[in-house]
Amino acid sequence: MSQEERLLKIKQMLKNEKHLRTRSLARYFNISFDTARRDVVRLTTTGQAIRVHGGLIAIDENEVPNFLTRNQIDSPIKIKMAQMARRFVHPNQCDFIGPSTTLKKLCELICGTDLQIVTNSIDNSLALMQTKLPSVRLLGGKIDKEHRFNYSVTSLDLLHRISFNTAFIGTSNVKDDGIYSAKMSDSELIKTACSRAKQVIVVAEKYKFDSENSSPYMSIPLNEIDVLITDLPLSEKFQKNFSPKTQIISVLRK
Repeated sequence: MSQEERLLKIKQMLKNEKHLRTRSLARYFNISFDTARRDVVRLTTTGQAIRVHGGLIAIDENEVPNFLTRNQIDSPIKIKMAQMARRFVHPNQCDFIGPSTTLKKLCELICGTDLQIVTNSIDNSLALMQTKLPSVRLLGGKIDKEHRFNYSVTSLDLLHRISFNTAFIGTSNVKDDGIYSAKMSDSELIKTACSRAKQVIVVAEKYKFDSENSSPYMSIPLNEIDVLITDLPLSEKFQKNFSPKTQIISVLRK
């Protein structure tokens, strides 16, 4: 059985048992403890489960883990994805960077770069305050404390008057027709920012392509994405949903 097959099985098991021990997984799959531990690390570092001493516990599949929960996950995969996104940041640009734990890491990587950043993410702004550059415009409005972003009709109006070189976007769910958000306000801001950008870059781990969480609001259709940065290569089935012009970059090998 491949790791991908084991991970799907473990996620199914978590729905029933909620808490699984690494040693129990090793016995169940007849694999070494180190292999089982790597499976646990893979699921927990991508935000599909929460690591605890000796194993892992489930995240409610019907809910999107909030930003603070996801931000506690010290994921080398997210860092790799952020490093790849960093290659698309160039001096003297004006870019939009949306709320995302991966994109927060991107903000940490671009500190000191001479460009303009517009964001509605509180945490992106805090990460970018460590150095004089880049300049930062934090969109105003009502604060969503759980997901840590701002929203207002005034912010939407402002976005319509800005031309972005690149919009960097995260997502909680990727479906056959587009990327989706758990909040309508978040979706509206992303849609507007992308409409004002010459290039749209989406960061999304592969597990978000078959996630069952409740994210009903489409931000943009898949054919409007110029670059997709993910962790593992996508199946041909999913790749066909994108435009032939979309550049799909995976930072890990199978």
